[in-house]
Amino acid sequence: MQIELNVLSLREQVYTYLRQQMSLGILVPGSTINIGEIASQLGISKTPLRDALIHLEVEGFVTILPRRGVCVNVLTLAYVKNAYTAIGMVEASIVMDCFDRIEPSHILKLEELNQTMLQDVEKNDFTQLFTTNVAFHDVYLDISNNDLIKKFILPIKQRLYDFPRQNYISQWEIQNCKEHQAVIDCLKQGKPEKAAKALKDVHWSFEYQKKFIKKFYNMKE
Repeated sequence: MQIELNVLSLREQVYTYLRQQMSLGILVPGSTINIGEIASQLGISKTPLRDALIHLEVEGFVTILPRRGVCVNVLTLAYVKNAYTAIGMVEASIVMDCFDRIEPSHILKLEELNQTMLQDVEKNDFTQLFTTNVAFHDVYLDISNNDLIKKFILPIKQRLYDFPRQNYISQWEIQNCKEHQAVIDCLKQGKPEKAAKALKDVHWSFEYQKKFIKKFYNMKE
């Protein structure tokens, strides 16, 4: 069966297609990507496919092995630890730098998104949880004038949720919402330093979250 693609950016469309295959659990960690087979399915040459795979490799989703193919990367505990550290440092810095530009409308949006997450968790509906969580953090990330921030940070977050997972932990998600609220409260009180500390040393602290992380990803030391 041949899959038709529109003609915007072929490389970007192939990239999106491969990411969807990962999200659907069709391309799973540890598997090998058959370049010839996918190129045939999409009805394209191997060039845009290779370009998309290079993009995925830069973001950490795959490893291109010369003369041996392309392997879908397994998420490791070390990667998760580094990801949490990187995200925490960036988000804490943005909150400090952009605090003067945070308006009441931003606070309201944060509260609405956090409430949506909490309601979904209470209903055991995790289908939109990642998207809503990213939107929550983007409220203050988008205030930054640094256009590279989201390009840097979003793939890291996507990598943390790169494949379908059935083991969402309600207790952890409720705790995350409480941590979100703590950040909101600090911002409302005019205390950006405390908000930054709550993000870096609690919300995105690997050591603080380690128990849930290991359970969520079914990982050992």
